[in-house]
Amino acid sequence: MAPALGPDNEGFRCELNGHEIQCRHPQTQEEITISINNLICILPRGDKLEAPRHVMLFLWLDENEFEVSRECMSLQSIEVFSLPAQLSKFVCSDIPPYLGAFTHEQVEKVDIHVIISTTSGTRTGMSVYKNILSPLLSQLGVREYAVHETRTTQTIVELCHTKLMPCAQAGIKQTIILLSGDGGLTDIIDSFHGAAMQYLARPIIALIPTGTGNAMASSIGLLKSRAAGLSALLHGHPAPIPAFLATFSAGSRLVTEAGSGRVNINSHSQSKTGHPTVYGGVVASWGLHAALVADSDTAEYRKYGAERFQMAAKEILFPSNGDDPHKFRGSISFTWRDRQTNKRHTEALGCEEHMYVLVTLVSNLEPGFTISPLSAPLDGCLRIIHFGPMTSEQAMNLMSNAYQGGKHVNDARVTYREIESFRITLGEVDERWRKVCIDGKIIAIEHGGWLEVQKIPERYLNILIPAHGDSDV
Repeated sequence: MAPALGPDNEGFRCELNGHEIQCRHPQTQEEITISINNLICILPRGDKLEAPRHVMLFLWLDENEFEVSRECMSLQSIEVFSLPAQLSKFVCSDIPPYLGAFTHEQVEKVDIHVIISTTSGTRTGMSVYKNILSPLLSQLGVREYAVHETRTTQTIVELCHTKLMPCAQAGIKQTIILLSGDGGLTDIIDSFHGAAMQYLARPIIALIPTGTGNAMASSIGLLKSRAAGLSALLHGHPAPIPAFLATFSAGSRLVTEAGSGRVNINSHSQSKTGHPTVYGGVVASWGLHAALVADSDTAEYRKYGAERFQMAAKEILFPSNGDDPHKFRGSISFTWRDRQTNKRHTEALGCEEHMYVLVTLVSNLEPGFTISPLSAPLDGCLRIIHFGPMTSEQAMNLMSNAYQGGKHVNDARVTYREIESFRITLGEVDERWRKVCIDGKIIAIEHGGWLEVQKIPERYLNILIPAHGDSDV
């Protein structure tokens, strides 16, 4: 039975035992054990003349559920009269200004938007909002905000162009609480960077990860605990989001409808030369990674969550007809900067067949899968990971090392370095092998077409990242 705040269970006494908070009511002897990983915040209650008391807000798993997921969790609270000193960092005495808090008897005017990506990951966004985020905002006294549910793949893009971007231009402060995976975040990044606008106020994004891989959330510490994203909403600090620009040959098309649809890349995103462009903040890839993301983007695969990527990878690496895994054909070159001389150099990979090529601004593609171990949160460094054709077993063994803290980059067969930009000219005939991935979006490039990716200096958006040491007690 879930605990609740009320007259029958007021006044719990708490003590910390390892990573668990043991709570006992002195009169009823009721006991509640709360994992430190589920603790969101502690709110002071009462005035200075009363004995100190607090309300502890935490995630609670339905006791009838056997699988731990956000979909079967809810926000719960208890009132406590004794608070271990180690939990003092969870105390939220003042609501942060980006949530429209009172500061020195003045209200910080902020437009707050809650965006719910209804199709991200295993479609838990609405459940997380109703059972966790909405009651949390109510407990915090945050009641003035707009809620937006995605109805189509263009919902977030349209919201950016009709509301978020004009307000940023006008200097209006905005906080975007985003219940999504990398795709929703990329829609915002692409929209803000794709328009030729000057923004007077940089919006703050509070990412509550509900996607499949959640690469950005994993890389900036929002998945260190179940409550990390919610805790960052209160205790985090905003940091600029770096981005890259992907430019495509003229015949490239965005893949939609679980692989069956093809549409033009958004017309608002075009380079000065007229080529279609997409801005991203996570990853651009071709080869094995792009193929497995494309192949696994179906309703049947998505119900498996992040496991869908490994399932699709095995099917690509071990074809049912017994053939060797596909060798991706094309030419790749990249530019890098000499830190001592500050000169840029262009270098071509000396091979025309490839298995894996990926450039990234983040460290993790999913929790535990460290694709770029040298990447620090939001450091703006673009890094390439590449290796050529090999047997299925060799590829599986190599990539499994990414789960060992990114040890795959120590293999002599892997190219891993910081770059400024890179270009791929595809030599494939079959469209299946001409698909590239930009932050989860799949783009089919025409035969003989190309892709260029370069990091850019502009940063138009902030994202809340956990305060240092938030995951430690």
